[in-house]
Amino acid sequence: MARPLIVALLLVGGLAQAQTAVVQDGPRPPSLPEAAFERIAEALRDRVARSDSADAHFVRGLQATMDPGARVAGYAEAWRQKPAELLFLASFADACMVRAIPAWSECASTDPVSRWAARDAGNAVPRVLLAERARQRGDLPGMREQIAFAADLGRFDSYELRGGPAIWRVLGAVPAVAGEPETPFAATALGAMRSDIATTEAALLCQNGAPGVGPEVTASCRKLARAMADRADTYAARLVGLGIAWSWSADDAERRRLAAERDRVAAASLECANARLAWIESLNRDAASRDAARRAEAGALDDAATLDEPAACTRLVARAKAARLI
Repeated sequence: MARPLIVALLLVGGLAQAQTAVVQDGPRPPSLPEAAFERIAEALRDRVARSDSADAHFVRGLQATMDPGARVAGYAEAWRQKPAELLFLASFADACMVRAIPAWSECASTDPVSRWAARDAGNAVPRVLLAERARQRGDLPGMREQIAFAADLGRFDSYELRGGPAIWRVLGAVPAVAGEPETPFAATALGAMRSDIATTEAALLCQNGAPGVGPEVTASCRKLARAMADRADTYAARLVGLGIAWSWSADDAERRRLAAERDRVAAASLECANARLAWIESLNRDAASRDAARRAEAGALDDAATLDEPAACTRLVARAKAARLI
């Protein structure tokens, strides 16, 4: 598990973005302290194997990348133990969107997508999943009804960022690694590995010209796209929203405005990635820098528990600037 952890850390740290974007005098790729991440990965694996907490079951689901049944089971048990935590219900619902014949027993008996829609009534994300489910069974009127319902809601929240704090709670209870400067970074990286099915489905359901998408959903899809662009809890979903809006625009002035907005969102995302990279680089400096990096990332995990990605990134960038890292 250590190697996937390091790869995830690089991705969360923005290395992939930094390598593909044109950024003059940007941060250098970090020299990762791999031995520390190996210890953290082993500690997490051991802790999860021995723990029966909701967070540990969530981690089991997250780690089951090649076993959708185990992923469903892990997320389902996390939700059963802590049903009020929307991260666990959202993860359970996402996992149950993977089609299986017969359906996973936990999915068939619980229907977490409908439960999420009822429990989180102001959130468009579970409604998008319900729309996709209707499309899969050939119920196009039902699909259009759910898209229209989603378009009238005020939020597009995947709760993806909450995965990092859940892993941090597990690792923080392991004395051998709780004090490691790398531990909060590992928690963030692994937490970000949870899929965000609804963002992908929104693009498939609402992209102008997609199969089965006709003029009868134009108004709803444009409205949903605007909600995603303005209020989605991840940069990725905001960019998808702007892409959907672009696909429905036939006006050059509107397209220019959308392109400028896309550039601003992408720039904010890249600035956040570069700030995270700068903090990762601090792990390779003196003890004071390592301690500062750990405190900054622990603060970022606290923010992730209550804030969306743009708001959490604003704070992370501010910390990096205050420390003169960027």
